Amino acid sequence: MEDCFEYNGLTKKLLAAGYTAENHPDYVTIGNSGRDANNPLHNFNGGFEYYRWWIYEKAFRTPCGLMCKGTSCMSSLSFGGVDWTFENDMATVHCPYYKCDCEKKDSRLESHGVIKDFCNVHLIDEKYQYEGSLEEILKLWDDQIRRDKISFSLQRHGRVCENHMHYDRDAQEWKMHYDPGTCARLKCMGTPKSVHEEGICPILGRKLCREKGNVYYDIKITRRCDELDGTLFEGKMETCINKGNRVFDYPVNMDICQNYVKLCQDEIRWKVNSRYHTELFFADYHGSVFSVEVQNIRAEHRESRDLMQDLQDIREGIVITHASDTEKMDREWKKEKRNKAKEKRAAAMEKKILSVGYENMEFIEQNRACKLIGFERLDELEALRQQKQEEEKRKPRQLELSDFLDMGDG
Repeated sequence: MEDCFEYNGLTKKLLAAGYTAENHPDYVTIGNSGRDANNPLHNFNGGFEYYRWWIYEKAFRTPCGLMCKGTSCMSSLSFGGVDWTFENDMATVHCPYYKCDCEKKDSRLESHGVIKDFCNVHLIDEKYQYEGSLEEILKLWDDQIRRDKISFSLQRHGRVCENHMHYDRDAQEWKMHYDPGTCARLKCMGTPKSVHEEGICPILGRKLCREKGNVYYDIKITRRCDELDGTLFEGKMETCINKGNRVFDYPVNMDICQNYVKLCQDEIRWKVNSRYHTELFFADYHGSVFSVEVQNIRAEHRESRDLMQDLQDIREGIVITHASDTEKMDREWKKEKRNKAKEKRAAAMEKKILSVGYENMEFIEQNRACKLIGFERLDELEALRQQKQEEEKRKPRQLELSDFLDMGDG
Protein backbone atom coordinates (compact mmCIF):
# COMPACT_ATOMS: atom_id res chain seq x y z
CA MET A 1 0.00 0.00 0.00
CA GLU A 2 3.02 2.27 0.39
CA ASP A 3 3.27 2.66 -3.38
CA CYS A 4 -0.40 3.63 -3.81
CA PHE A 5 0.03 7.05 -2.21
CA GLU A 6 2.27 9.94 -3.12
CA TYR A 7 3.19 12.16 -0.20
CA ASN A 8 3.12 15.90 -0.77
CA GLY A 9 6.21 18.02 -0.26
CA LEU A 10 5.24 19.08 3.27
CA THR A 11 4.79 15.47 4.42
CA LYS A 12 8.12 14.37 2.94
CA LYS A 13 9.85 17.26 4.69
CA LEU A 14 8.31 16.53 8.09
CA LEU A 15 8.91 12.78 7.87
CA ALA A 16 12.56 13.42 6.99
CA ALA A 17 12.79 15.63 10.08
CA GLY A 18 11.55 12.76 12.27
CA TYR A 19 7.91 13.76 12.72
CA THR A 20 5.13 11.16 12.69
CA ALA A 21 1.34 11.08 12.45
CA GLU A 22 1.18 11.12 16.26
CA ASN A 23 3.87 13.77 16.72
CA HIS A 24 3.83 16.72 14.35
CA PRO A 25 3.96 20.55 14.51
CA ASP A 26 0.85 22.36 15.69
CA TYR A 27 0.53 24.32 12.43
CA VAL A 28 -0.27 21.17 10.39
CA THR A 29 -3.07 18.63 10.44
CA ILE A 30 -3.63 15.25 8.79
CA GLY A 31 -5.81 15.19 5.70
CA ASN A 32 -9.10 13.38 6.24
CA SER A 33 -10.05 12.63 2.63
CA GLY A 34 -9.78 8.88 1.94
CA ARG A 35 -7.74 8.32 5.10
CA ASP A 36 -6.34 4.83 5.71
CA ALA A 37 -7.27 3.48 9.14
CA ASN A 38 -3.91 1.72 9.50
CA ASN A 39 -1.84 4.72 8.44
CA PRO A 40 -3.55 8.17 8.67
CA LEU A 41 -0.88 9.73 6.45
CA HIS A 42 -2.13 7.59 3.58
CA ASN A 43 -4.91 9.89 2.36
CA PHE A 44 -5.94 11.67 -0.80
CA ASN A 45 -4.54 14.96 0.54
CA GLY A 46 -1.00 13.57 0.41
CA GLY A 47 -0.43 13.33 4.16
CA PHE A 48 -0.07 16.51 6.23
CA GLU A 49 -1.80 19.79 5.44
CA TYR A 50 -1.21 23.31 6.67
CA TYR A 51 -3.86 24.83 8.87
CA ARG A 52 -5.32 27.56 6.72
CA TRP A 53 -5.35 30.12 9.56
CA TRP A 54 -1.57 29.65 9.77
CA ILE A 55 -0.59 29.54 6.11
CA TYR A 56 -2.85 32.46 5.14
CA GLU A 57 -0.81 34.78 7.35
CA LYS A 58 2.51 33.76 5.82
CA ALA A 59 4.41 35.66 3.13
CA PHE A 60 5.06 34.33 -0.36
CA ARG A 61 7.10 35.54 -3.30
CA THR A 62 6.52 35.30 -7.03
CA PRO A 63 9.32 34.42 -9.49
CA CYS A 64 9.55 38.10 -10.44
CA GLY A 65 10.11 39.12 -6.80
CA LEU A 66 6.68 40.35 -5.71
CA MET A 67 5.65 39.59 -2.16
CA CYS A 68 2.10 38.46 -1.38
CA LYS A 69 -0.02 37.07 1.43
CA GLY A 70 -1.32 33.53 1.65
CA THR A 71 -4.87 34.85 1.43
CA SER A 72 -4.15 35.94 -2.16
CA CYS A 73 -2.95 32.47 -3.17
CA MET A 74 -4.86 29.53 -4.64
CA SER A 75 -4.15 26.00 -3.43
CA SER A 76 -6.62 23.82 -5.30
CA LEU A 77 -5.22 23.63 -8.84
CA SER A 78 -4.26 20.25 -10.25
CA PHE A 79 -2.80 20.52 -13.74
CA GLY A 80 -0.24 18.70 -15.83
CA GLY A 81 0.17 15.95 -13.25
CA VAL A 82 1.15 18.50 -10.60
CA ASP A 83 -0.78 19.59 -7.50
CA TRP A 84 -0.17 23.34 -7.27
CA THR A 85 -0.74 23.60 -3.52
CA PHE A 86 0.70 25.14 -0.38
CA GLU A 87 1.88 21.72 0.73
CA ASN A 88 4.02 21.33 -2.41
CA ASP A 89 5.24 24.94 -2.08
CA MET A 90 3.62 25.57 -5.47
CA ALA A 91 0.53 27.66 -4.74
CA THR A 92 -0.58 30.00 -7.53
CA VAL A 93 -1.76 33.57 -7.96
CA HIS A 94 -3.14 35.62 -10.83
CA CYS A 95 -0.39 37.71 -12.34
CA PRO A 96 -1.18 41.33 -11.38
CA TYR A 97 0.18 42.48 -14.76
CA TYR A 98 -1.93 39.87 -16.62
CA LYS A 99 1.22 38.77 -18.38
CA CYS A 100 0.70 35.36 -19.99
CA ASP A 101 4.00 34.66 -21.74
CA CYS A 102 6.24 35.14 -18.73
CA GLU A 103 9.62 33.40 -18.84
CA LYS A 104 10.05 33.56 -15.07
CA LYS A 105 7.06 31.46 -14.03
CA ASP A 106 7.08 27.66 -13.98
CA SER A 107 7.12 26.35 -17.54
CA ARG A 108 4.50 23.73 -16.66
CA LEU A 109 1.89 26.47 -16.31
CA GLU A 110 0.38 27.06 -19.73
CA SER A 111 0.39 30.52 -21.27
CA HIS A 112 -3.08 30.09 -22.79
CA GLY A 113 -6.51 28.92 -21.75
CA VAL A 114 -8.08 29.44 -18.35
CA ILE A 115 -4.77 29.46 -16.45
CA LYS A 116 -2.89 31.65 -18.92
CA ASP A 117 -2.12 34.31 -16.31
CA PHE A 118 -1.45 31.94 -13.39
CA CYS A 119 1.91 32.25 -11.66
CA ASN A 120 3.51 30.03 -9.02
CA VAL A 121 4.66 31.40 -5.64
CA HIS A 122 6.95 30.10 -2.88
CA LEU A 123 6.79 30.38 0.89
CA ILE A 124 9.44 32.71 2.34
CA ASP A 125 10.66 33.28 5.89
CA GLU A 126 10.23 37.05 5.81
CA LYS A 127 7.84 39.57 7.30
CA TYR A 128 5.11 40.63 4.90
CA GLN A 129 5.33 44.19 3.56
CA TYR A 130 2.47 45.84 1.73
CA GLU A 131 4.63 48.35 -0.15
CA GLY A 132 5.54 46.89 -3.53
CA SER A 133 3.48 43.76 -2.92
CA LEU A 134 1.08 41.98 -5.21
CA GLU A 135 -1.85 43.28 -3.16
CA GLU A 136 -0.71 46.89 -3.64
CA ILE A 137 -0.39 46.42 -7.39
CA LEU A 138 -3.85 44.87 -7.55
CA LYS A 139 -5.23 47.80 -5.56
CA LEU A 140 -3.61 50.23 -8.00
CA TRP A 141 -5.06 48.24 -10.91
CA ASP A 142 -8.54 48.32 -9.36
CA ASP A 143 -8.28 52.07 -8.88
CA GLN A 144 -7.15 52.49 -12.49
CA ILE A 145 -10.02 50.31 -13.73
CA ARG A 146 -12.50 52.46 -11.80
CA ARG A 147 -11.02 55.64 -13.27
CA ASP A 148 -11.15 54.13 -16.76
CA LYS A 149 -14.80 53.23 -16.14
CA ILE A 150 -15.64 56.83 -15.30
CA SER A 151 -13.72 58.03 -18.36
CA PHE A 152 -15.52 55.46 -20.53
CA SER A 153 -18.89 56.70 -19.28
CA LEU A 154 -17.97 60.35 -19.87
CA GLN A 155 -16.81 59.60 -23.42
CA ARG A 156 -20.22 58.09 -24.16
CA HIS A 157 -22.03 60.96 -22.40
CA GLY A 158 -23.42 58.60 -19.76
CA ARG A 159 -25.06 56.29 -22.30
CA VAL A 160 -23.69 53.16 -20.64
CA CYS A 161 -25.30 50.37 -18.61
CA GLU A 162 -23.70 48.12 -16.00
CA ASN A 163 -25.52 45.10 -17.46
CA HIS A 164 -23.93 45.51 -20.89
CA MET A 165 -20.37 46.62 -20.17
CA HIS A 166 -17.29 44.67 -19.08
CA TYR A 167 -13.60 45.24 -18.67
CA ASP A 168 -11.37 43.50 -21.22
CA ARG A 169 -8.20 42.68 -19.28
CA ASP A 170 -6.28 41.65 -22.39
CA ALA A 171 -6.99 44.93 -24.15
CA GLN A 172 -7.04 46.81 -20.79
CA GLU A 173 -10.12 48.79 -21.69
CA TRP A 174 -13.84 48.94 -21.00
CA LYS A 175 -16.20 47.66 -23.67
CA MET A 176 -19.95 47.63 -24.04
CA HIS A 177 -22.20 45.43 -26.14
CA TYR A 178 -25.88 46.27 -25.97
CA ASP A 179 -27.97 43.09 -25.86
CA PRO A 180 -31.74 43.61 -25.46
CA GLY A 181 -32.02 39.93 -24.56
CA THR A 182 -30.12 40.67 -21.33
CA CYS A 183 -32.62 43.42 -20.50
CA ALA A 184 -35.48 41.00 -21.12
CA ARG A 185 -33.96 38.25 -18.97
CA LEU A 186 -33.37 40.73 -16.13
CA LYS A 187 -36.89 42.16 -16.61
CA CYS A 188 -35.30 45.58 -16.66
CA MET A 189 -37.58 48.60 -16.43
CA GLY A 190 -34.84 51.22 -16.50
CA THR A 191 -32.87 52.93 -13.73
CA PRO A 192 -34.94 55.33 -11.60
CA LYS A 193 -33.18 58.55 -10.61
CA SER A 194 -35.28 58.66 -7.46
CA VAL A 195 -38.07 56.70 -5.78
CA HIS A 196 -40.61 59.10 -7.27
CA GLU A 197 -39.49 58.78 -10.90
CA GLU A 198 -40.00 56.11 -13.48
CA GLY A 199 -37.08 54.14 -14.82
CA ILE A 200 -34.86 55.64 -17.50
CA CYS A 201 -32.88 53.45 -19.87
CA PRO A 202 -29.31 54.87 -20.03
CA ILE A 203 -28.75 53.26 -23.45
CA LEU A 204 -31.83 54.80 -25.04
CA GLY A 205 -31.55 57.96 -22.96
CA ARG A 206 -35.28 58.05 -22.16
CA LYS A 207 -38.03 56.38 -20.20
CA LEU A 208 -39.19 52.98 -21.35
CA CYS A 209 -42.75 52.73 -22.56
CA ARG A 210 -45.32 51.13 -20.28
CA GLU A 211 -46.66 48.66 -22.85
CA LYS A 212 -45.51 45.07 -22.78
CA GLY A 213 -45.47 42.41 -25.43
CA ASN A 214 -43.26 39.71 -26.92
CA VAL A 215 -41.19 38.84 -29.96
CA TYR A 216 -42.85 36.37 -32.32
CA TYR A 217 -41.54 34.49 -35.32
CA ASP A 218 -42.59 31.76 -37.76
CA ILE A 219 -40.66 28.58 -38.59
CA LYS A 220 -40.89 27.21 -42.13
CA ILE A 221 -39.76 23.61 -42.56
CA THR A 222 -39.36 22.01 -45.98
CA ARG A 223 -38.59 18.30 -46.06
CA ARG A 224 -38.70 15.24 -48.26
CA CYS A 225 -41.19 12.61 -47.07
CA ASP A 226 -38.74 9.71 -46.82
CA GLU A 227 -41.39 7.53 -45.15
CA LEU A 228 -43.22 7.40 -48.52
CA ASP A 229 -40.28 5.84 -50.37
CA GLY A 230 -41.35 2.70 -52.21
CA THR A 231 -44.86 4.01 -52.79
CA LEU A 232 -46.51 5.97 -55.58
CA PHE A 233 -45.78 9.17 -53.61
CA GLU A 234 -42.03 8.61 -53.43
CA GLY A 235 -40.11 11.90 -53.54
CA LYS A 236 -43.02 13.98 -52.23
CA MET A 237 -42.01 17.29 -50.62
CA GLU A 238 -43.83 18.72 -47.60
CA THR A 239 -43.80 22.30 -46.33
CA CYS A 240 -44.96 23.22 -42.83
CA ILE A 241 -45.10 26.63 -41.18
CA ASN A 242 -45.41 26.91 -37.42
CA LYS A 243 -46.52 30.47 -36.67
CA GLY A 244 -46.51 32.60 -33.55
CA ASN A 245 -43.49 31.18 -31.72
CA ARG A 246 -42.53 33.32 -28.73
CA VAL A 247 -38.97 34.32 -27.83
CA PHE A 248 -39.69 35.11 -24.16
CA ASP A 249 -41.78 33.11 -21.71
CA TYR A 250 -43.22 36.24 -20.12
CA PRO A 251 -44.31 39.74 -21.24
CA VAL A 252 -41.41 42.11 -21.92
CA ASN A 253 -41.29 45.89 -22.35
CA MET A 254 -42.13 46.76 -25.95
CA ASP A 255 -39.08 49.02 -26.37
CA ILE A 256 -36.89 46.04 -25.48
CA CYS A 257 -38.86 43.78 -27.83
CA GLN A 258 -38.46 46.19 -30.75
CA ASN A 259 -34.71 46.53 -30.13
CA TYR A 260 -34.44 42.74 -29.92
CA VAL A 261 -36.03 42.44 -33.36
CA LYS A 262 -33.56 44.97 -34.75
CA LEU A 263 -30.39 43.53 -33.20
CA CYS A 264 -30.90 39.87 -32.26
CA GLN A 265 -32.46 38.09 -35.24
CA ASP A 266 -29.33 35.96 -35.66
CA GLU A 267 -29.80 34.70 -32.09
CA ILE A 268 -33.30 33.49 -32.96
CA ARG A 269 -32.04 31.70 -36.07
CA TRP A 270 -29.23 30.09 -34.09
CA LYS A 271 -31.65 28.78 -31.44
CA VAL A 272 -34.02 27.38 -34.08
CA ASN A 273 -31.18 25.67 -35.97
CA SER A 274 -29.97 24.21 -32.66
CA ARG A 275 -33.46 22.87 -31.99
CA TYR A 276 -33.46 21.01 -35.32
CA HIS A 277 -29.76 20.15 -35.25
CA THR A 278 -30.34 16.38 -35.38
CA GLU A 279 -32.73 16.54 -38.34
CA LEU A 280 -30.43 18.88 -40.26
CA PHE A 281 -27.40 16.70 -39.58
CA PHE A 282 -28.98 13.43 -40.71
CA ALA A 283 -30.58 15.07 -43.74
CA ASP A 284 -27.15 16.30 -44.82
CA TYR A 285 -25.55 12.95 -43.97
CA HIS A 286 -28.07 10.93 -46.01
CA GLY A 287 -28.31 13.47 -48.81
CA SER A 288 -31.96 14.14 -48.08
CA VAL A 289 -33.87 17.43 -48.03
CA PHE A 290 -34.58 19.17 -44.75
CA SER A 291 -34.40 22.93 -44.42
CA VAL A 292 -35.42 25.31 -41.64
CA GLU A 293 -36.15 28.98 -42.21
CA VAL A 294 -37.13 31.66 -39.67
CA GLN A 295 -39.64 34.12 -41.05
CA ASN A 296 -41.65 37.16 -40.03
CA ILE A 297 -39.79 38.17 -36.87
CA ARG A 298 -41.86 40.89 -35.22
CA ALA A 299 -42.62 42.58 -31.89
CA GLU A 300 -46.31 42.61 -30.93
CA HIS A 301 -48.42 43.31 -27.86
CA ARG A 302 -50.11 39.94 -28.44
CA GLU A 303 -50.04 37.30 -31.14
CA SER A 304 -51.91 38.31 -34.28
CA ARG A 305 -53.12 35.98 -37.01
CA ASP A 306 -53.55 36.71 -40.70
CA LEU A 307 -56.44 34.38 -41.57
CA MET A 308 -56.38 35.30 -45.25
CA GLN A 309 -52.68 34.45 -45.48
CA ASP A 310 -53.30 31.15 -43.66
CA LEU A 311 -56.01 30.23 -46.17
CA GLN A 312 -53.73 31.17 -49.06
CA ASP A 313 -50.92 29.00 -47.65
CA ILE A 314 -53.30 26.07 -47.14
CA ARG A 315 -54.48 26.33 -50.75
CA GLU A 316 -50.84 26.09 -51.81
CA GLY A 317 -50.50 22.82 -49.90
CA ILE A 318 -48.64 24.23 -46.90
CA VAL A 319 -49.46 22.75 -43.49
CA ILE A 320 -50.20 25.62 -41.10
CA THR A 321 -49.99 25.33 -37.31
CA HIS A 322 -49.90 27.94 -34.56
CA ALA A 323 -47.63 27.61 -31.56
CA SER A 324 -50.30 28.90 -29.17
CA ASP A 325 -52.76 26.21 -30.33
CA THR A 326 -50.12 23.52 -29.93
CA GLU A 327 -49.25 24.77 -26.44
CA LYS A 328 -52.92 24.87 -25.46
CA MET A 329 -53.49 21.31 -26.67
CA ASP A 330 -50.37 20.19 -24.82
CA ARG A 331 -51.58 21.83 -21.58
CA GLU A 332 -55.03 20.24 -21.93
CA TRP A 333 -53.48 16.83 -22.62
CA LYS A 334 -51.24 17.12 -19.56
CA LYS A 335 -54.19 18.28 -17.43
CA GLU A 336 -56.31 15.34 -18.61
CA LYS A 337 -53.46 12.97 -17.91
CA ARG A 338 -53.07 14.35 -14.38
CA ASN A 339 -56.83 14.10 -13.76
CA LYS A 340 -56.91 10.47 -14.91
CA ALA A 341 -53.97 9.63 -12.68
CA LYS A 342 -55.69 11.36 -9.75
CA GLU A 343 -58.93 9.48 -10.40
CA LYS A 344 -56.99 6.22 -10.48
CA ARG A 345 -55.31 7.00 -7.16
CA ALA A 346 -58.64 8.05 -5.63
CA ALA A 347 -60.31 4.80 -6.75
CA ALA A 348 -57.48 2.76 -5.21
CA MET A 349 -57.76 4.76 -1.99
CA GLU A 350 -61.54 4.26 -1.79
CA LYS A 351 -61.08 0.53 -2.33
CA LYS A 352 -58.57 0.41 0.52
CA ILE A 353 -60.83 2.37 2.88
CA LEU A 354 -63.74 0.01 2.17
CA SER A 355 -61.42 -2.92 2.78
CA VAL A 356 -59.50 -2.00 5.95
CA GLY A 357 -61.28 1.10 7.23
CA TYR A 358 -60.03 4.66 7.64
CA GLU A 359 -59.26 4.26 11.35
CA ASN A 360 -57.01 1.25 10.64
CA MET A 361 -54.79 3.11 8.17
CA GLU A 362 -51.47 4.74 9.02
CA PHE A 363 -51.43 8.46 9.72
CA ILE A 364 -49.65 9.36 6.47
CA GLU A 365 -52.22 7.37 4.45
CA GLN A 366 -55.08 9.03 6.37
CA ASN A 367 -53.62 12.43 5.52
CA ARG A 368 -53.24 11.43 1.88
CA ALA A 369 -56.84 10.16 1.78
CA CYS A 370 -58.17 13.47 3.16
CA LYS A 371 -56.38 15.43 0.46
CA LEU A 372 -57.26 13.01 -2.31
CA ILE A 373 -60.99 12.34 -1.81
CA GLY A 374 -62.11 14.89 0.81
CA PHE A 375 -63.87 14.59 4.16
CA GLU A 376 -67.39 14.25 2.78
CA ARG A 377 -66.44 11.29 0.64
CA LEU A 378 -64.61 9.75 3.62
CA ASP A 379 -67.81 9.92 5.68
CA GLU A 380 -69.77 8.31 2.85
CA LEU A 381 -67.21 5.50 2.52
CA GLU A 382 -67.17 4.85 6.28
CA ALA A 383 -70.97 4.70 6.35
CA LEU A 384 -70.94 2.37 3.35
CA ARG A 385 -68.34 0.15 5.03
CA GLN A 386 -70.36 -0.06 8.25
CA GLN A 387 -73.51 -0.86 6.29
CA LYS A 388 -71.65 -3.61 4.46
CA GLN A 389 -70.41 -5.05 7.76
CA GLU A 390 -73.96 -5.07 9.18
CA GLU A 391 -75.25 -6.85 6.11
CA GLU A 392 -72.53 -9.46 6.47
CA LYS A 393 -73.61 -10.07 10.08
CA ARG A 394 -77.30 -10.49 9.14
CA LYS A 395 -76.63 -12.96 6.35
CA PRO A 396 -77.82 -16.56 7.16
CA ARG A 397 -74.90 -18.84 7.96
CA GLN A 398 -74.86 -22.55 7.17
CA LEU A 399 -74.51 -24.67 10.29
CA GLU A 400 -71.46 -26.87 10.54
CA LEU A 401 -71.08 -30.25 12.33
CA SER A 402 -69.04 -28.52 15.03
CA ASP A 403 -72.04 -26.34 15.87
CA PHE A 404 -74.18 -29.43 16.63
CA LEU A 405 -71.38 -30.91 18.75
CA ASP A 406 -71.18 -27.71 20.73
CA MET A 407 -74.95 -27.77 21.27
CA GLY A 408 -74.74 -31.39 22.49
CA ASP A 409 -72.01 -30.53 24.98
CA GLY A 410 -74.19 -27.75 26.30
